[in-house]
Amino acid sequence: MVSGETWYNGGYRANIVAYAIAAINELSKRADKVIDFQRCWTNQEVYEELAEALRQAAKFVNDDISQPPQGISNISEWCKKDSCWERLAGKIDRLETDISLNFFKTLVEIDEQKAEQKQAKKAQKIDDGIDAQRQVLEVPAQKWSQIRHIGTERGFLTEKEVGIIKVAEQIPQKIPTEKQSEILVGVLGKAHAEGIL
Repeated sequence: MVSGETWYNGGYRANIVAYAIAAINELSKRADKVIDFQRCWTNQEVYEELAEALRQAAKFVNDDISQPPQGISNISEWCKKDSCWERLAGKIDRLETDISLNFFKTLVEIDEQKAEQKQAKKAQKIDDGIDAQRQVLEVPAQKWSQIRHIGTERGFLTEKEVGIIKVAEQIPQKIPTEKQSEILVGVLGKAHAEGIL
C-alpha cells in the first residue's frame, strides 16, 4: 500500500508501516475501541475504511519522520528512539481530523472483542476435542491393546492412561469422550516416541 502512494519516495517503508499501524491503534484506544480484526479475518482482507485510515496514517508518519530534529540526520536511527514516537503521538490529533468518520464507525467495543475472543476459544476447544476423537478412532482397537501391553511392560504409561486405553480397546462398541481422546492423543505421541507406531 505504502509503495503505491504518490508521496512515497522509496525509503523508510518499514518505519512508516510500523508507526502508521501504531498511530491507528492509538486513535482506536483513545476512542475506547479496537479495530474490527474479525471483519478482516472473515473477509481475508483489510476493509476499505481501515485501508484508507492506514493510508492517511502512513502519509502523516512519512511527513513527520522525514523531518527529524535538528542534529539528527539518520532517519532510521531517529525512528528507533522513544522520542520519535512521543513526537508523533503528540501530534496525533492532527491525524484524527484527517481520518474519515466512517473509519471510527467501524471500530468495535473492547468488551465486544473480548466476547468474540472468548467465543472463539470455546469453539476452538470443541474443534480440538472433535479432532482428538477423530485421531483416536483412526487407530484400530487391537493397536490400542498393543500400545497398552508394550507401554505397561516398558513403564511409560500412567495408571490413568492404561484405564483410558481400555476404553479405546472397545472401539466401536465404546467411544472415548473428548477429554479421554485428548489424553489418548498424548499416548499416541508416547507410543510414537517409543517406536510402537
